[in-house]
Order: sequence, then structure tokens, then C-alpha cells
Amino acid sequence: MMFLFDNEQKYDYDGVLRLLNTKTNYYPYFKTTDVYYYFVNMLKALVASKPLVLLDSDINPFEIEGLDESKINVAECISSSFFHNMEEVVSAVQNSKSEITIFTSGTTGQPKKVVHNIQTLTRTVRIGDKYKGQIWAYAYNPTHMAGLQVFFQAFENQNTLVNVFNKPREYVYRQIIEKGITHISATPTFYRLLLPFEQSYDGVVRVTLGGEKSDPRLYDSITKIFPNAKINNVYASTEAGSLFASKGDCFQIPEAIKDKFKIFDDELLIHKSLLGYSDSFKFIDDYYHSGDLIEWVNEAEGLFRFKSRKNELVNVGGYKVNPSEVEDVIMGIDGIKQAMVYGKANSILGNVLCADLVLEFGVVLTELDIKKFLATQLQDYKVPRRIKFVEELSLTRTGKMKRL
Repeated sequence: MMFLFDNEQKYDYDGVLRLLNTKTNYYPYFKTTDVYYYFVNMLKALVASKPLVLLDSDINPFEIEGLDESKINVAECISSSFFHNMEEVVSAVQNSKSEITIFTSGTTGQPKKVVHNIQTLTRTVRIGDKYKGQIWAYAYNPTHMAGLQVFFQAFENQNTLVNVFNKPREYVYRQIIEKGITHISATPTFYRLLLPFEQSYDGVVRVTLGGEKSDPRLYDSITKIFPNAKINNVYASTEAGSLFASKGDCFQIPEAIKDKFKIFDDELLIHKSLLGYSDSFKFIDDYYHSGDLIEWVNEAEGLFRFKSRKNELVNVGGYKVNPSEVEDVIMGIDGIKQAMVYGKANSILGNVLCADLVLEFGVVLTELDIKKFLATQLQDYKVPRRIKFVEELSLTRTGKMKRL
């Protein structure tokens, strides 16, 4: 059974088993661009219940407070257990006592450390015969929460991973065909980068979106690209892992954990029992302010949508503007492939709204065209004063759109 396809390299589960049985050390602080050896090192730590700090391959130690650079990629001896098969490895991982430290992406400040155990990282993993034989497009950064969740879902069912993180659309589509990919979990930005498309891909049976706000137009495109796929949306965070899912843009908190959430001033609050551990957490009556703002669709039934991150709201002349709202309207203009709205400091208004736009191939639009349309749809203070056409948008380490 194949474990991983990465560029032109392929690795099977037998090879993973051999390395786990023969390696006598691991790296508690491992920094590498090699996804395969990153996974093997992580598994080696987990089966031995050793602590592990997951570092981005491009991270600079000064970005993380208290990180000792001298510890990075320094091996530590470890006693090896002998595993007869991968089922024994999976069981050892499920029962691991490791502390796994991950970091927030740092898009709004210095990355923050969060410590998890295997239970919080694998809360939503499903195992059984119905999950066998799946082939997953691996479209996330492996050191962050979403990438870890896809890894454990695939690994615990001995599925195949195909690394497509930060790959061009032509490469992704080629891998879907050549490797027979059946499942894809990625950010909305990843799916937008697959546009335009020339054909549909019937073999993909499950598509999952997470990490960012989506929109109906993107859902429509995904249903055309993957006509046989069930589409769902997941809510997860570095602090809590995966918590709940939806089949559209409306979420409903599961009854079993309903008492673990509150809504205060439109912000989602999460009970500390669902979180990992971090010195940076601040609780009010045992609840953590997630920073995610919601709007009720049906409060009586507990249905809601995510509006934006609280720290993304832009103060324009005393008005709070949600960039996602403006982006949704901009994306209603034919010929626009991607849009990113953000604020820039202004001595008079506090901030002015700016928009970076990526046009579809061959489309010609002007700044005036955009502003005229937006003036018919939005209040004046929500219309970006500066519009720039760009070849591509900036992305974070986790593959999400990076607001400037």
C-alpha cells in the first residue's frame, strides 16, 4: 500500500514500517522541506510517546519567543519498539502520550505556541472499512492543524497521500488523474486557484473546505469540477482542532458539545475543555474568545454563518467594515478570479479600504468599472478607494489569503 506521493518520489507503508523499526533517534525540533521524513519523524516520536515541536520549514527562530535555535535538527536517542505491521503502529499512535507543540500562522502577530495531545488532534478521525482505499490530495502545510488532521485521517486508515500543497493548478489536476485522487481537503483559496477548469473529475467523491470563509460562487464552481463529490465545510482552529462541519456555509454546533460554546457580541466563545494548552490563552469564565464573528441564520435551530475574524475588521471613518463582505460583492463581478480587501492607515479616516484583484485570463476591467459597480451595491465607506490588479495574491504559510 502506498503511503505518500511527493513530486516524483513514492513511498509505501512497508518503508515507513522499516524506518520505525530501525531508527534509533528522532528530532524533537525538526525543520525540513522533506514531507516524507517529516512524517516519519513525527510517527517515531508518537509511538515512543516523546514530545515534539512542529516547525515550519521556512521559519526563522526569532519569530518564536523562547525557541532555542541550537535545538533545531539535533537528534535525540530513543528506544525502539518492534512493530510487526502497520496496525500495531496505528494502535501505538492512537495511545500515544506525546505532547505535540504547534504554532499559529502568525498572520496577525508573532506565532503563538499551542500544546496538544493525540486526542485533541484526532478528535474527528473516522476509522472503518468504509474509509479504506481512499487517496487524499494533501493540500495543507503539514505542521499546522488542518494538515495534521488530514494526515491522521489518512494514516489511521492506511490511505494514500498525494502532496499538492503550493503546487500549480496543472500539477494538481494531473495528480488527480494519474493517482486517482478520491478526497480533497483544502482552503477556499486552494480551490479558487484551480480556476478556470477545462474538464470535470468524476473520481473525486469528497471535497472539504476549511480555514477561510467561502462563497456560493465557489461552491458552484466546485460542484462543476467535481460533480460526484459530497462537499462539506469544517470549522477548526490551532487552539481547538476540528470542532464541527456543515454541508454548506451554515454551521450547527453538535448537540453533544452544545454546552461548550457561547456567543457574545457575535463572537464565538469556546470552553477551555475543548482546547489544547497555551500560556497565551486568556479565559473569561472558562471560555476562550475565538476571534471568529458569526451571524445567525436561524437562532432557534442554532444555525449560523461565519462573517469574519474580529481582528480583520477595518475602521473607516468610525465605521467597522468587514473585508469579507466587500470581497463577496466584488466576486459577483464577471471576470474576477480572486479578491482581497484590506485596510491601509490614513491620517484622516483612520484607514482607507484597498483591494487587490486577480482577473481571469483575457478579461479587461478598469478601476472605474469596479468602483461603479460597487457603488450600486455598497455604502460609500465600503467601496475601496484604491484598487490594484495583480498577477497573484499573497498567501500565508498555511495556504490562506494573506491580508496586508
